[in-house]
Amino acid sequence: MNATLIPFFHFSFGYLLFPLPVMLSKSLFSAPAVKPFVFALSAALVATAGAAAAPELRAAEAPAVAEAQEVEYQLPWQSLHMGTLIQGQVYARTPEETKRLAGIMESEIERFDDMMSVHKETVLNDVNRRAGERVTVTPEIAEMTKMALRVAEETDGAFEPTIGPVVNLWKIGFGGDKVPSDAAIEEAVKHVDYRKVEVGETEGSWYVRIAPGQNIDMGGIAKGYIGQKLSERLKAEGAVHALLDLGGNVVAVGEKSPGHPWRVGLQSPDQTRGAYFGVLTVSDMSVITSGAYERNFEKDGKRYGHILSAKTGRPVLTDIASVTIADRDGGRADALCTALFAMGWEKAKAFLAAHKDVHAVLLLNDMKTVHVSRELRSAFTLTDETMRLEGDIP
Repeated sequence: MNATLIPFFHFSFGYLLFPLPVMLSKSLFSAPAVKPFVFALSAALVATAGAAAAPELRAAEAPAVAEAQEVEYQLPWQSLHMGTLIQGQVYARTPEETKRLAGIMESEIERFDDMMSVHKETVLNDVNRRAGERVTVTPEIAEMTKMALRVAEETDGAFEPTIGPVVNLWKIGFGGDKVPSDAAIEEAVKHVDYRKVEVGETEGSWYVRIAPGQNIDMGGIAKGYIGQKLSERLKAEGAVHALLDLGGNVVAVGEKSPGHPWRVGLQSPDQTRGAYFGVLTVSDMSVITSGAYERNFEKDGKRYGHILSAKTGRPVLTDIASVTIADRDGGRADALCTALFAMGWEKAKAFLAAHKDVHAVLLLNDMKTVHVSRELRSAFTLTDETMRLEGDIP
């Protein structure tokens, strides 16, 4: 295993942050020696202004500190799976336990990649290839599909897991740079209807069936769902705290240190990656953001974003720049982010007022106005002085 274990010391006056090198890797264990620098992701981890510099020492080389403070070992890792950069940090009391937890993460990520990736032959791809048939799937795919269908119903199709034919037509973010014809869009929309999807169990096995011509697309829920499952597995294996980032979807496992929550920065849509307009403090929670600021293309002076309407077959027209949801259920949070963004401010506000269990931060596309759910208000800090906080979302 070619990785560097870093002793982590709990201090009562701040947080220690060890962001990961920006590099792509096929393995979680290929990271070189780590040096602190700013995390540059859609949802970035933020250190407090008074954070202590990390001592780059082996535990045995710092006996005085080790005797006075609790010592944990930290192993940052990263991986390229399912077309996105997955990275994180695990902590444990011994080097062996830290390596074991990181190894479990590697194994689990590869398992989900083999199960759900659209970039190779997987069970989920088999569902689309055999549209019209009952296809045996894993319990995880069945559970995620049922969750996707519940959110689709809850949001009246603003989140639509059968949007695949429209996504495949536009290919925004995957090389697409042309506006499809009206006829092609109309044909694709005919096959979009989550109510035609079946999920069931027979003789101890789960199956999913989609209608002929349909294509299920879990891009709006999969990362959130997988992040939640990884978090659950870590806690089941005894991890007290850890940090996961699946392409910008952040999962905070436990607290950063006893009595101190994690601090997660919210990406400013109109600035370079890593610039944030606000900070959420969270523990044991997923923080997920949706917006059209990274995957889009321009044609004839008009920008086309990757979040598509199931009703029109075109990129959604919305007055929201970004939606962030903090929730213990990462899959539901992921799907609801997409739905609220597609709804636009007035419908999103009404939805949040009717669903008190959904806690969100919404930045409008004037890049000035920020709305925060009342339940998140005490956990949110606006850091961009050019923006203003309007009244809380009821």
